[in-house]
Amino acid sequence: HYYITNNLRIQIPWWQKSDKSVGYRWKIDFNGRAKNSWHNPPSLANPIGYCDDFERVPDHEQEDNNAHLIVKRSWDIALVPLKQVPMNLFLMYMIGNTLSLFPIIMTVMMFKSPFSSLFSYKTTFQKLEGSHHILQKMVFILSNFVLIAMALYKCNAMGLLPIHPSDWIAFALPKTRVEYAVGGPVLMS
Repeated sequence: HYYITNNLRIQIPWWQKSDKSVGYRWKIDFNGRAKNSWHNPPSLANPIGYCDDFERVPDHEQEDNNAHLIVKRSWDIALVPLKQVPMNLFLMYMIGNTLSLFPIIMTVMMFKSPFSSLFSYKTTFQKLEGSHHILQKMVFILSNFVLIAMALYKCNAMGLLPIHPSDWIAFALPKTRVEYAVGGPVLMS
C-alpha cells in the first residue's frame, strides 16, 4: 500500500495497512516516483570550478607523498613511549611512596610496558617499508630507556632498591680487630 502526496510515494508499514488511518509511522520512498507525476527535474549546469577535462596527477608526486607518509608514520611510532612520560609522572606522584598493593602493581606496570615494547621493537617497525628507520628506532629505544629509568627512580623512592649498606648487612663480613685495649690498674713505678 502506498500513499501519494506532493509527488512522493509514502510506503505504509504492514501493521498500518488500514485505509482509515495513515498513522505517524511511515517512510518515504525517494527511489520510486508517483505514476501521475508531471514534474521532471531540469538538467543542472556544472558547478563553478568544475572541469570535465581534468589532468591526472603524476605518479611520482604520489610516490613522494607516500614516502612522506611512511616517514611520518615511523616518527609517530617512535614517539609513542615519550608520550607516556607525562602520564607516568602523574601516576608516580599520585601513587605515593608507600608499600602497598596498588603502588607495587603500578610500579610493575611501569617496568612491564617499556620492556615488552623493547623486546618487540622489530615487529613494531616491521609494518613499515624500507630500512631508513634507524633514527626512529634509536629514538624509540632511548625513550623506552627513559621510562625504565623513571620506574627505577620510583623503586628507589619506595625503598625497593638495595643501594644502602644496611641492605647488604647479611653479606657483610664481621670486622676484625686491629688492636685490643684492656683496662686495669695503673702501675706507677
